[in-house]
Amino acid sequence: MPLQPPEAARPYRTVTVEPRSDGVVVMSFFVPDHGQNVLTSQAVSELAAALDSLETGPVPTAVVVRSTREGSFFAGADMARLERLHEATPAEIEGLCAAGRHIFSRLSSQPWPSVAIIDGLCLGGGLELALACDVRIATDASHTSLGFPEVKLGLLPGWGGTVRLARLIGPGAAVELAAAGETVDGPTAARLGLVDACVPPDQALASACRLAEITSARQSHLERRRQQAGPVTLVAEERDFLEAMSAAVILGRSGGQYPAPLAILETILAGAAMTADEAATREAAAFATLAKSDVSRQLIRVFRLGERNRRDKGLDGQGLDEGSPTTGSDSRPTDRLEAADPPARDRPAVIGAGIMGAGIAASHLRAGFAVTLVDVQADTLAASVAGILDEAAWDRGTKRTDPARAVALSGRLHTATRMAAIAECDLVIESVLERADIKRQVLVEIERTVGPATVIATNTSTNPIAKLAEPLQDPTRFCGIHFFNPVRRMTLVEVIRGPATSDATVATAVAHVKRLGKCPIVVRDSPGFLVNRVLMPYLHESVEMLREGIEAKRIDRVARGFGMPMGPLELYDMIGLDTAFYAGLVLSAAYGDRIEASPLIPALVKSGRLGRKTGAGFYKYGTGGQRSRIDRPDEGVAALIRPYALPARETTDATICDRLLLPMLLEALRVLDEGIVRDGRDIDLAVIHALGFPAFRGGLLAWGNTLGAAEVVRRLAPLADLGIRMHPTPRLLAMAAAGTPFTA
Repeated sequence: MPLQPPEAARPYRTVTVEPRSDGVVVMSFFVPDHGQNVLTSQAVSELAAALDSLETGPVPTAVVVRSTREGSFFAGADMARLERLHEATPAEIEGLCAAGRHIFSRLSSQPWPSVAIIDGLCLGGGLELALACDVRIATDASHTSLGFPEVKLGLLPGWGGTVRLARLIGPGAAVELAAAGETVDGPTAARLGLVDACVPPDQALASACRLAEITSARQSHLERRRQQAGPVTLVAEERDFLEAMSAAVILGRSGGQYPAPLAILETILAGAAMTADEAATREAAAFATLAKSDVSRQLIRVFRLGERNRRDKGLDGQGLDEGSPTTGSDSRPTDRLEAADPPARDRPAVIGAGIMGAGIAASHLRAGFAVTLVDVQADTLAASVAGILDEAAWDRGTKRTDPARAVALSGRLHTATRMAAIAECDLVIESVLERADIKRQVLVEIERTVGPATVIATNTSTNPIAKLAEPLQDPTRFCGIHFFNPVRRMTLVEVIRGPATSDATVATAVAHVKRLGKCPIVVRDSPGFLVNRVLMPYLHESVEMLREGIEAKRIDRVARGFGMPMGPLELYDMIGLDTAFYAGLVLSAAYGDRIEASPLIPALVKSGRLGRKTGAGFYKYGTGGQRSRIDRPDEGVAALIRPYALPARETTDATICDRLLLPMLLEALRVLDEGIVRDGRDIDLAVIHALGFPAFRGGLLAWGNTLGAAEVVRRLAPLADLGIRMHPTPRLLAMAAAGTPFTA
């Protein structure tokens, strides 16, 4: 007679309990109203109720826990629950951790064994749920991914994850997995010992039930439970070495600005010397401390901005934030697409096989597209192919190109020297030389060649979309799609709406960029668009301070201390001083009252100092493969500065920081005033993804919130003699008077 738990008929919303004739009970989760299974309050409470039903009914042989949602075991905790933690006390947070941990622990506290089937995303709390089971089976499907990304939210696993992980794969591997926040696939999880087996998806349920029967018959789960309840054997020398090496790696990655990775290291090492129960209590205390931190609050906000961007179709009035109007919206009439997604573009083409065109083509190959690449220079085209395939087949895990994948992708890259090759393409991205006359000529030829429904885009960092659109017959289907260099590593893409660009074109461009795995931000056409316009004050001020006699190394050290990935003078060298010179001319012509073209940059260019690519700029660089490594400041720069020297000013590191960053904040406010972006939160997301603005500060405007508008006005006052670039804008003065924030 088959098992029939008394509660089997209970109408749970998230879980079904299915008794089988062999005595195994299959517990299947599907959380409605979410794109992925997430651990909502209801899902957790219904797990507890389902376990109640098993404990009060006939004793099962084993319990199998799985998801019936394709591609998702559990993608983690409900973000709304995490956000509310900032309002709770540490004691309340520790209590919540204990309650959740207790529910999960019930999966391995009964006589029967439990088996988790991991197919799809198994992240954060989802992995903690799987680890709470006695046995785990992962599938070898490409969508299966296991990991603890809590560190990216400024947190650590709080429902027993650090305790169980260290006992399962060892403290060293546990620190590496949890502190980095990276994911592993099913086969890798099996090699680590994170799961007990890895099987094809169609064999997962049968394998889990068979493994459950074997485990139950042998009672092997009981011995594993006993082992995992005690401390982890770790000799003192091994512990000290692990602590020293891991701390060095963590500090190298985080710069000491992110507390969660070190907290994970300390929690795992301390917990290894305790019983599992004692370690869990320590874990909860560490989680509570992190959950109350400003860093976690900002990182969760940034995560929310990413979620918001993923829902955004690039159009106004989409209801992304109910009851929350956007800032600086363009008020002209549009033909917006509210309901339907734009048709997918599956036949893309790229015109121009230079550095950017090749990077864009490689990005399409990585995303699974077949792409046509056109360049009239046959030699340039041929020389680009190997690099494109290497880039497209780059393996992030091994940090090298996968040769087999490169060969497989080669059949999807079509090259041509004649424009006729793009006749059937449905989206064409022009990426030729940054000269308006050449771009206009190429764009006209593209329009003549493609069909009337093809979207035409330009990859430009400086040329106004309105000017490039002038010779086109149908400018409504034309927009900017501005990728940043290097394309593979830079996730931000500016989608630039020209005066005539239709909503359909914008929505198509945004959707296509997302299919490439990028983060699109829609901006209105203007000199510098968004990112370069906000960046230029940062770069410009660093040169002004250099002219005042402040050392380059000091300026860059202060910027890195704030959390920027590199200082402004290092960034100048990486961009290329010739490239920066031309961009500076465009921005100086538009905003010369506050962003004047510096005479020092053309002097450096004239001297042959173009930055890393020539081995010398503001700094000297190593030779050959060491060109990315700064060797020393370039002594010759001092002689070039001398004719353009400015009076020295007494300054502190705090003043240097203010001079670099406050003009960026003022420019961001002007961007809002002019309606260049639809919402201030787009600025924060853009500077994080494109400029490396520290995520732990939440973005440029979020950083302004932490200061307050009145404090920003106060800090600008002693810098007023530097000129209008340091003068408060009317918006800032109004915000200071009213006490309003910079952004939501």
